Amino acid sequence: MEPDPPAAAQTDALRWVRRFGVLLLTGMGIGLFTLPWPWPLLSGVLCVLALVAGVVALVKVRVSRIRGAMTPVLAIGLVLAAVLGMASLSQVVLWREYDAYSSCLREALTEQARDACSSRLERLLDERLQNMQQMVRQAS
Repeated sequence: MEPDPPAAAQTDALRWVRRFGVLLLTGMGIGLFTLPWPWPLLSGVLCVLALVAGVVALVKVRVSRIRGAMTPVLAIGLVLAAVLGMASLSQVVLWREYDAYSSCLREALTEQARDACSSRLERLLDERLQNMQQMVRQAS
């Protein structure tokens, strides 16, 4: 039977788990607020940092042989961090469209004007997607 890992290794692993949790929850929390552009990208950056911290935490938890639900919870959190990070950072590719949308919302005074901004964003995103599809077809 192998000896138990030192308590210092377990303490270090749990410290990384806490870092992962704080980064992920902060990233998710910032994503809930309607912040002016480009602040929503901070949510994606924090989720990517959480992803890195989560991988380190998972390795340290496995090495220190912490038992229980820690490993499955970390795995689920890593998937969540990856999905949220990619969703938030995808706005970088569509920077112009989201910048125009943010400017439109700043000037919108009525609910009807906000709806018009949303409609304009959808139209701009559709046009961008069609242009990207066209470029892919031409490249192949």
